[in-house]
Amino acid sequence: MNKTKLLLSISLIFILSSTFAQNEKVQKLVSEGIEFHDQGNYKKAIETYKKALKVDENSSLANYEIALSYISTKDLKNSIAHAKKVIELNENHLIEAYVLWGNALDMDGKPEKAIEVYEVAMKEFDNHLINYNYAVTCTNVGEIDKAYDALLDGISINPSHGSSHMLLSQIMTMKGSRIKTILPLYFFLLLEPDSNRSRSEYQKLRDLLSQGISKKSEKDIDINIAFSGGDDSDFDAAELMISLSAVSGTLEENEEKSELELFSEQNELIFKTLGELKKENTGLFWELYVALFSDMANAGFTKPFSYYISQTSGPEVQDWLNNNEEEFQKFLDWINN
Repeated sequence: MNKTKLLLSISLIFILSSTFAQNEKVQKLVSEGIEFHDQGNYKKAIETYKKALKVDENSSLANYEIALSYISTKDLKNSIAHAKKVIELNENHLIEAYVLWGNALDMDGKPEKAIEVYEVAMKEFDNHLINYNYAVTCTNVGEIDKAYDALLDGISINPSHGSSHMLLSQIMTMKGSRIKTILPLYFFLLLEPDSNRSRSEYQKLRDLLSQGISKKSEKDIDINIAFSGGDDSDFDAAELMISLSAVSGTLEENEEKSELELFSEQNELIFKTLGELKKENTGLFWELYVALFSDMANAGFTKPFSYYISQTSGPEVQDWLNNNEEEFQKFLDWINN
């Protein structure tokens, strides 16, 4: 090896070693900053991220994390500046940076600008979090149809995002479709049966299932059904079945059954009715929700499902789960597969 080549090799080794040491230092500082952030000490986290940026101002990671801490302190201007820096670098954390930028604009009272940012991001990425945050902002400004379309796309990308199903249910309440409000609630509770927000969503589901029924006497029961019509008319038979199944719970022959037993039977009727209506119907409500729940009913798992999503309702649920471990495990295996 001649002298020139030797010098070049030594220089390259030195540069690589220096870069590695720099990256290692940035990573160490960012890790410390994340610990401070997770403890709620955002001021200390920001100070630590600034040290990392002095080492490497073009670190996507450090810029993203400091933007996250800035938004936590309501310093929206600096949060946006660093989120935009991440996007300009065009390396890592791009999706998160777009979401952060949009959130900051929304918090700053600029929802229209936030929507523009999300729309740019949706053209670049197929990501459920972008669609979800876009839908939240659109809902808040009354753009319900835009929110609806974005959520359908986002759920198709990632059906496991519970908040998307929750928001879709809320939007369908605004649109006045009971069955389309109920179906995402079932799915949300399947994903998240015992979280802090599950309790209110579960109660909402139970209220919707008994809506429009008033019993004056054993032979005098009023049923009020609001058929959706229009694009949702294919679900009208299911709307009728929801009300009829709720009536069955008021009959004398069912007085000895617990509320959860009646809930399970009501779900069974609804799911099987929806399966019969599915036929050639397409779209997310039929292809995701109806397909899953009708298959579940046909496989004989409506009862364990009904108890599983009722975990916030009281001790009867845990008693049933403990006494029916084998049936419950078969249900979990079926869902996981």
